[in-house]
Amino acid sequence: MDEEQVDKGPKGPNLASHQIAVISSLMQQDFETQAIEVCAMAVEQFKNSKDMATFVKKEYDKRFPGSGKATEGVYHCIAGTHFGASVSHETRCYIHLKVDLLHFIMWKSKDSPFDVDE
Repeated sequence: MDEEQVDKGPKGPNLASHQIAVISSLMQQDFETQAIEVCAMAVEQFKNSKDMATFVKKEYDKRFPGSGKATEGVYHCIAGTHFGASVSHETRCYIHLKVDLLHFIMWKSKDSPFDVDE
């Protein structure tokens, strides 16, 4: 895959060829639009849902890099047709969408070593 193709808008996904539905979103419009684009790209480029989830996470991290501080959250992604999930997320950093038959849940959360149950 040529990384320049991913970065340039015109060579992005063919959104018209997919059935896309936002199930739930707490993201700002720009973040939501880019999440849709990235998830559609994943469906077009990969067959395995784990590979799709990895691509979405890495692409979103690339588009919205953090400052590198340990207290800043990181993005996560689950992709597939059948799964259950319960996640904690940062404010306005959660989306659940469907591209064709695949569901994607993406969120940003802080990973704190102090949140350990004893």
